[in-house]
Amino acid sequence: MLIRIILNLFLLTQLFFASHVFASGGYDNGTAAGKGKLDLDLTINPGDLSNEWPESLDEKGQSYLVWGYGLDDEFDFHGYVSHGADGTDQIYYGLKYNFLSTDRLDLSTATGLRHIDSRTDLIFPQFLYTIKLSNDFDIIGSLTNIYNTTDDDNIGQSSDIAFRIPVPKSMTPSFFRDIKIAVGLFKPSTRDWKPSSDNWYPTYSIDCRF
Repeated sequence: MLIRIILNLFLLTQLFFASHVFASGGYDNGTAAGKGKLDLDLTINPGDLSNEWPESLDEKGQSYLVWGYGLDDEFDFHGYVSHGADGTDQIYYGLKYNFLSTDRLDLSTATGLRHIDSRTDLIFPQFLYTIKLSNDFDIIGSLTNIYNTTDDDNIGQSSDIAFRIPVPKSMTPSFFRDIKIAVGLFKPSTRDWKPSSDNWYPTYSIDCRF
């Protein structure tokens, strides 16, 4: 039942964005996972699902799995793995620190390393946020700087923002704390993206907390 729901949500998302969905962003946010708890965010590039998608989708975007595991109530071991439509794979891992948590706002900072192609990037500084709205809706996003340690060169900044919609508790299996659908925009660093562009790209993810 859950798999069918998630697949239907994927398909609805693709139909909504049509040929403009690039599935480019791996979402993270300002909320800590909590000690011993796990957060997983999944983004699947439609071009990775089937060869029958339009060529414009197959050539762009990335599929992501983003994780956050609570070492305590403030520090998370977080990161992501991704596969690009152009065949490029990458992995990022680091530590996230939640320095502010209120009923309406969570703020965090983070640092970590990203391995992509033959280079290693330092992702620092990072600023991550969660704006908590009524009825468990929220706005999440991040601002990050990317530094190429291999070539000693600062690549630039990337950012994302998303609106998250909670899946009703009646549709959420008991082993999840909650599931949300995030729909938003991602702006890559212009020097870390081919072709180089200042555009914002539509993205989505399925966010699960255990």
